[in-house]
Amino acid sequence: MNFLTVKALIAFAGVALTLGGWYFDAIKKPYTHLFSPDWLPHARYHSALWLFAITVACLGSLGLLWGHYPGQDSQLAIWVAAFLPGLFYLSFFPSLLFRHASSWDDGEAPFMPIAPQVLVATVMLLVLVGALWLDTQLRLPA
Repeated sequence: MNFLTVKALIAFAGVALTLGGWYFDAIKKPYTHLFSPDWLPHARYHSALWLFAITVACLGSLGLLWGHYPGQDSQLAIWVAAFLPGLFYLSFFPSLLFRHASSWDDGEAPFMPIAPQVLVATVMLLVLVGALWLDTQLRLPA
């Protein structure tokens, strides 16, 4: 394992978040979020905010991982690159604490104990933690 593996794992988590967010919240039919006729305009606005915030954060993460700048590949740059998508994956959990909030799409019958996106967020957080652990191990003196 090397630093390229660390960067690839973090990039994977960020790209998956961005593409998955756009697909499931804006593209997949029947529309359940951004273009849902059942959602109020202000709810759609918040969905758009979420999608654009994810996109910008993950582009920033990719810039930290693959850009050329002073401090490139520093431990701080790698950790911030992981934090940016990790922040959105982490937000899946406290959101469940709000009364009448559900991680299941409206009208979707639960078919497993937790919603798939919460499971994916858990796996991606483990990927990010694993990447940061590997980064730390690779930086230890030999």
